[in-house]
Amino acid sequence: MDKLLKVNWFGSSEINSNQIFSLISLVFITFVLSILIYIAVKKQKANKAPSAAVVLVETAIIGGDNFISETHETKFEKANPYLISLFVFIFFGNILSIIGLAPIGSSLSAVLAATVVSWLGTAGVGIAYNKIKYIIKLLNPLEFASNYSPIISMTFRIYGNIIGGVVLVSLASIFLNNIWAKIIGVPATSEAVTFNPFGILVLPAFNLYFDLFGGAIQAFVFVVLTISYWSQAAEVDVKEKHKKKIRDWKRKIIKNKQNIEETKEIQNIKV
Repeated sequence: MDKLLKVNWFGSSEINSNQIFSLISLVFITFVLSILIYIAVKKQKANKAPSAAVVLVETAIIGGDNFISETHETKFEKANPYLISLFVFIFFGNILSIIGLAPIGSSLSAVLAATVVSWLGTAGVGIAYNKIKYIIKLLNPLEFASNYSPIISMTFRIYGNIIGGVVLVSLASIFLNNIWAKIIGVPATSEAVTFNPFGILVLPAFNLYFDLFGGAIQAFVFVVLTISYWSQAAEVDVKEKHKKKIRDWKRKIIKNKQNIEETKEIQNIKV
């Protein structure tokens, strides 16, 4: 997304628009934050109150874990760390634009990779719960659209929203620059337009909204959609559920009959 401050923090503009550099920076930042959090937690003592930073991180992790567990109804407890990491990846990847880097959401390949991994998780869950029936469903050409459309829809949902934010901020910047150019009487391409008081007052609010709020919303929606697709794939056929209940009832009836017969035999022996 457009930079909050119009400066090249890391040198040339090629680096600032390079998504690969953004990915490397994201991994580095996440790694450093993880080490700092680990050290801060290790330094805490049982007889002392934890620091504000530790309480904040603990609240965020526990709150996120509980929310995710409630959303998928504790079906995928072991996948909670992945889902939390997915949110962190998308959210922090998009707010990199605040420091002048290209947001991860503006890279179609990066978003597509995250979507494909989530879709593979959906296929794995479906196969684990429905076995061969889900494999047949995936290979059924009549259900091709419903099976593989999430890859396209989830990818372009994030990519479209991030690019949409870029376009809106760019249009706002051009509009304000033209107004300022008319006021001071210079061409819109003049260097004098760079110092635009209207842009300084208005554009940071646009950037913060699309970077922070928009990034958080897109990360949240992506995780919730992933859980939704996984939950749908985990649903067992209603007929199979009824068949299983009938089998269970038959077993209970047979077991009860056997217990009654054994009880009668014992009573006869006693008599």
